[in-house]
Amino acid sequence: MADELIIDSHVHLATEAWVEGALGPYRASVEEYFRRRILVRSVEAMAAEYEGAGMVGILLGWDAERASGRPAIPNDLIAAICRRFGDQFVGFGSVDPLRPNAVAELERFPDLGLTGLKVHPTMQAFDPSSDEVMPFFEAAARLQLRIITHAGMSAIGAGRPGGQGLRIDLARPALFDRVAAQFPGVPVMLAHIGAPWEAETIAMALHKSNVYVDISGWKAKYLPASFLREARGRLRNQVCFGSDYPMFDPQEHLSEVRGLDLGTEVNDALMRHNAQRFLGLPHGGGSHSGGPPGSPPL
Repeated sequence: MADELIIDSHVHLATEAWVEGALGPYRASVEEYFRRRILVRSVEAMAAEYEGAGMVGILLGWDAERASGRPAIPNDLIAAICRRFGDQFVGFGSVDPLRPNAVAELERFPDLGLTGLKVHPTMQAFDPSSDEVMPFFEAAARLQLRIITHAGMSAIGAGRPGGQGLRIDLARPALFDRVAAQFPGVPVMLAHIGAPWEAETIAMALHKSNVYVDISGWKAKYLPASFLREARGRLRNQVCFGSDYPMFDPQEHLSEVRGLDLGTEVNDALMRHNAQRFLGLPHGGGSHSGGPPGSPPL
């Protein structure tokens, strides 16, 4: 991964498998919330888009079948995409922590070349602070996986009666504090600044150096002033650029973030260096393999 490339820390698969399969009946609520049509794209089109933008994306898996009844995105598929387009994507698989074979599926990640794990407490209907899921996160720590977790409000189900049965309280950032404390060697990324509980996100990141934050899913002009103040200051080494693609256009989002006038040093940290640190990559350039920490570069 060249040092000058921008890293988008939050990329969903824009193919039919995710948009029409995994999202399915939730798609309309997401489109209405973001006031944007989600366009289905091929993997080739996604890769070309990121190559043209000079970006590398962290491509996220999806496994909410138990709770939602919608098909999961196979981790083998995420791995295959990242092997084929290794200059554009780094793979994070997904496993529902309450699946009967959850730990066994996690143990496949190193062989698949997946760098980390994406979880979504709201869609997967689990409490990340519960005793029930600690063995799962212990296995993730043993396998040296990075973790990205959805945190805060969810566009999925938004504006619908009962939020289509989805609980956003399970995604409060503070519920992930136990994982971050119990496994200090595991970098944990709280997505979407954890809003509306961004004060919890800020507190966790200030308290624990292994906690990172991404700004995905937020128009730059709406980012809270309290969060931007910390991003410029005490959290300048822990905040990462992310788009929430395909809900957001990554180049458009990047342009808006640059318009915040955070300064060159903060922008460099936000757009590449902090994500490199999160991924365990050197700042001085080099390549990535999409593999776990310590895996050889391409």
